[in-house]
Parts: sequence; C-alpha cells; structure tokens
Amino acid sequence: MFKPSNILHQTNLAMGGHVVPAGKASPLHAPDFIKVDTVDVAVKHFNEAAMDKYKNDKDFNYHVIKEGLSWWDHFWSWVWHLWASFWNWVAELFQKLFGSANMGKSSANVIKYVILGVGAFAIIYCIIKLLGISFPHLFKKQAKSASVPYSEAVENIHEISFDEAIDDALSNKNYRLAVRLLYLRSLKQLSDLNLINWKIEKTNTAYINELTNAGQREQFTVVTRQFEYVWYGDFPIDGQSYQRINNIFQEFKQSLS
Repeated sequence: MFKPSNILHQTNLAMGGHVVPAGKASPLHAPDFIKVDTVDVAVKHFNEAAMDKYKNDKDFNYHVIKEGLSWWDHFWSWVWHLWASFWNWVAELFQKLFGSANMGKSSANVIKYVILGVGAFAIIYCIIKLLGISFPHLFKKQAKSASVPYSEAVENIHEISFDEAIDDALSNKNYRLAVRLLYLRSLKQLSDLNLINWKIEKTNTAYINELTNAGQREQFTVVTRQFEYVWYGDFPIDGQSYQRINNIFQEFKQSLS
C-alpha cells in the first residue's frame, strides 16, 4: 500500500536532512549567544508634595456632590406635580366624554391655555391699575410737552389775555402753543355769544354737539380737528404751517360776527 510517510522519508533523504523517526519531535537548537541589556534604568517616582497640592486644590476636584432639594424646591415640585395631575384628570374626563384620547388631551390643553391667558391678563390689569395708568392712554401717543404759562388743568378762557399770550408764543416760535391759544379764544368767542355753555371739564366733541347752526358746527369741527392734529397728534408745524391754520381760525371768527 502507498503511504504518505514514505514520500516524506524519501524527500528528507534527497534534501540531505536527517531522518526523524515517526512519533518523535525534531530537536530545537539553542542560539549561539544571548545579548544582555546593560543600559542603566533610572526609576521615576511621583512627587508626593505636588500630588498633595493638586489633591487639595478645588479646581482639580471633579467629584460633584449632589446637594439635597431645599424645602422651596420640594414645594414647587409638589405644585407642578399637582398642576400636571389636575390636567391629566381633565384630559381623562374629556376622553371619556368624546371617546378619544387625542380629543381629550386637546380639549384639556385649550382650557388650560385659556385659563393661563385670562390669568396673565388679570395680572397685567392689576399692575396697570396699581401704576395709575389709564387704558385709553396706554396705546395713545402722548403729545410733546409745551411751555405753557398757565396750568392746562385749571385754565379759564375768561381770564387769559389771548392777544398777548399768542404774541409771546409766536415770538418764542412755539407754534403749537399758539394754535392752542387760537382754539381757546374760539371757545371764548362761542361762549360770549352764548352758543355753547363752556365748562372746563367738557370735551371738544361736546362743544361741537352744542352748536345748533349747521354751518357754524361744520366750521368749528374743522378748527377743532386742526387744533387736535397739532396739539394731541404731534403734527409738525412751522411758521408757514401756522399761518395757514391761523387763516382757518380767522375765517371761523369772521363767520361768528
């Protein structure tokens, strides 16, 4: 029978090798010499003083100590948990009502945001009231302050020397004040003719409505609007603009004579 071991045996002989009996391992040959490392090794040691320094430095302390919650944190945690639980209960209530989880959650959110909006409005309203701010004047543009030689709140049209006051305003180029004085003089003229019942607390619209003559009412409406544009509307006015407005007031004055 042909055996592979015979081929291996013959090959070894042909190559001049030694025949190794079957079942025995080939012997290992030790190297001719062993190289020994003769370099001196310098042993390094940690600097204990430097290590202690870094250990005691807080900047190198990366261990975070978690502090416990304060009573204030516990209180607000309880409040928000109560708030969330309440709206979960509302959502479940609407879920049973509509038979849908999405409808229940959506309905609860709508009610929640409506309540939050009303609450925010109430807080803002209280703050505005405490500050003494009037809602009609909150979004109304305030007129620039003018140098008025008398208090507007207590001015009496029957006690003002209009010609002198108007001349003073024009000499100072205070055209806004001059227009106001023209309007107050028109009120005095109407009051002197008993066409209106002048009272300090009345509004300009009230005086317009008191005029029974349609033509006079229309002309007085025009001069009133001119005055309000300049005084309350912060309408820019110079000497040329004042002359045009003054002509309107003069025409109204002549219509009364």
